[in-house]
Amino acid sequence: MDSEERREWRDKIRQVLDKNPDLEKELDPSERSKKVQDLLTNYPLVVDEDDPEWPDDADGRGFKLDNFFDKITIKNNPRKKNENDDDDDYSDDETVWQDDNYIRPIKDVTTSEWEDTVFKDISPLVILVHNRYKRPKENERIRTELEKAVQIIWNCRLPSPRCVAIDAVTEHDLVSALQVSVYPELIFTKAGKILYREKEIRSGDELSKVMAFFYYGAAKPPCLNGIGDRQEEIPSIPINAQP
Repeated sequence: MDSEERREWRDKIRQVLDKNPDLEKELDPSERSKKVQDLLTNYPLVVDEDDPEWPDDADGRGFKLDNFFDKITIKNNPRKKNENDDDDDYSDDETVWQDDNYIRPIKDVTTSEWEDTVFKDISPLVILVHNRYKRPKENERIRTELEKAVQIIWNCRLPSPRCVAIDAVTEHDLVSALQVSVYPELIFTKAGKILYREKEIRSGDELSKVMAFFYYGAAKPPCLNGIGDRQEEIPSIPINAQP
């Protein structure tokens, strides 16, 4: 468990405690001892693994961890018809699935996750290198536009390329190896090769067309006119090389 996961657990535990702010502390020693015994009786710390009353879905602990966490919620919202819909393709029963707590178009990665992210899975990958202190508005905007581009690909019923974000403030060695000095920058890769570096702030529509060109064989969009066919190797950052 890394520091971020531990922090998330602590936050969730605090949320559970904050929901019961009016709990009274038992001051009487005899009453406190009695309540402790009751707790040990009702929630034994050692339980026979063959106990017939042991819950089947207890995750091996006598309780389920997901009791303390938000459930993954998936909403099936009816699809709204607009003027551009083809009547033949439209169905009143069609739904748009939205997962609020699970699906994320862009995953934040660290240097320690780099090798697995890039070299264990050689499927199309878009890398966003951002810096919160340098051109912060542009950094925020390009992330939003990248999410829109992914949504456009999803709406076409196509699997979108994987998208990851690298924080230049904390991942210095990785950003240096990628040779990024101006933020934000989008790097389009495939099969261990860097195909294209985008340093301009593009709209979600433009970025979806760039993805379609590199990954789905679509026509070259106007924003790519004039680019060459130069490819770079994706740099490797071995974990044991990190300080």
